[in-house]
Amino acid sequence: MARQLDKTYEELSPAERIATRAAAKAAYKNKRLKEIHVCADPGNMPLSNIQKEGFQNKIIEILGEALGADIRYHWRPFIERGLTRETFSQRMCDVMLDIPADYDRLLTTEPLYRSAYVLVWPTKEGLELTGLDDPKLKDLKIGVFQTSAIRQALNKRGIHENVVKQVQSHDADLVPEHQPWYIIQRAIDGDVDVAGVWGPFAGWVKTIKGEDVQIEPINLDDDTVPLEFSLALGVRETDVLLKYMLDFALDDKKGEIEEVLREYGVPLVQCSRCYIAGDLPSHGTYTQIPQSEFKAHPELASEDQRVTEEKLKRWLEEGADPTQELFNAVTANDADRIRFLVEQGAEIDALNNQGSAPIHMAASSKSPETVELLLELGADPDQADDVGMTPLLYAIIRDDVKSSEVLIEGGADLNKRSAEGYTPLALAIEEQRYETAKLLLDAGAEFDIAVGDEELTPLMITAAKQRAAEGSMFVPGSTRPIDLARDLIKKGADVNAKSKAGTTPLMIAAARDNAPVIGLLLNSGADIDAENSMGQTALDIAKLNDAQAAEQAITVLGRALQKRAQSNSKDEETSKQ
Repeated sequence: MARQLDKTYEELSPAERIATRAAAKAAYKNKRLKEIHVCADPGNMPLSNIQKEGFQNKIIEILGEALGADIRYHWRPFIERGLTRETFSQRMCDVMLDIPADYDRLLTTEPLYRSAYVLVWPTKEGLELTGLDDPKLKDLKIGVFQTSAIRQALNKRGIHENVVKQVQSHDADLVPEHQPWYIIQRAIDGDVDVAGVWGPFAGWVKTIKGEDVQIEPINLDDDTVPLEFSLALGVRETDVLLKYMLDFALDDKKGEIEEVLREYGVPLVQCSRCYIAGDLPSHGTYTQIPQSEFKAHPELASEDQRVTEEKLKRWLEEGADPTQELFNAVTANDADRIRFLVEQGAEIDALNNQGSAPIHMAASSKSPETVELLLELGADPDQADDVGMTPLLYAIIRDDVKSSEVLIEGGADLNKRSAEGYTPLALAIEEQRYETAKLLLDAGAEFDIAVGDEELTPLMITAAKQRAAEGSMFVPGSTRPIDLARDLIKKGADVNAKSKAGTTPLMIAAARDNAPVIGLLLNSGADIDAENSMGQTALDIAKLNDAQAAEQAITVLGRALQKRAQSNSKDEETSKQ
């Protein structure tokens, strides 16, 4: 899939937007998106968790199916500093769900749905509340999430001394009590009288967990503190094509997505712009505040949320598993914590419940400094996870040249195959990670190893990729497929190698109508008359595929080279006589 690499949506002209939208529609209909890397919180129900039980997980799976794409998760607690900046700029993920529509740091889809803050309390208490201005709130113990908008609205009304904060921490995936929704459980248990929460938390507790609670929407109760938000999917500002493809998928699948949201009890507010209209009354326009003030997913951790060595020591004394804490430290890219925990006996090569070791997590998160530290502390650079992926293979998939360099320097096997039989070089080319492929080639990776069921060499895979990359934009000086093909040949790659079906690189280039690659191969000694297992030559294949540029290149250049070779041969015979 080609992306707009040099222009944001705002920088595109109307004509360019129309052209990009048309290209996105064609790509969507033909399911050309291979995979989607999604940033998700490992412990924030009912939105998302590492077991993929949240409604965000269900929604992205629906969209992935519509797009024909596999979903690849990057798990990261959403309380971490610089969440959107780091994850998108470092290409940890392509998509993030439940982003406020028109969020100024990302390009967003059209709004998916609109929801609101609510008050929630146990029915058994017989409490009746009418909203934020109910005088009874001044005499009740109210539980709120630490940085929620509802806390701001209560403070505006002079209600703060009787407010109890629910604090989220980095271990929320392991300790549900640290997740924002748990303040509702504390109301059920009697620790607080009423909870003020983001509506989806309350709906999930009532419908999925089956708790008998009362829910009162409060989005109409304040004119200056926004208590309802339209939510969308966020992508990089330059991923305009992806934004449009997601919009097409959202429109097609809005019925299924609404079923998921209603199953989870998400309060749906009326929204004419949203794919899912909703039925609760909407406040409408509030006094404008920056979207950066949106508090459903706070990005800044307070002092009591930061994990210090003192806290770690106390947790370990209380029985915390140092190995599990190591996984948390790697997720946070906290070098000091990582060193400390390894010193305390954490197993550096242990696999977590997702089948990954710390070094797999670091490599797939594009964290070269953490990868380097783990190697320094003794991590195995060639350890395979539960699906046969090594750290180097993860770095390749993430197109992380720096982490790949660190792993290679740390002794990673350049030719260790994946479970599917792909070498790192072959995988890099297949995934169109050309800079990483060049790094591997220059580092000494084997360049003629046949891989996969079809037994394709790296040169064959490169020939197949050229046409797919023609519409892509390359930064000057970057490695293009044609450059990689040229480097492979210079290294000594066999231009006449045959796959299991007897296919040569020239035949593959002919099938893809890749005239530049055909010229390179022919000038490098490719056999124009070689036949595959069906007796077809490259020219036959070009004609069968209506590849006119390939047919012309083979006919004109190929025959010219043949004549030159025959002429040279005659000259040699004459000189001998």
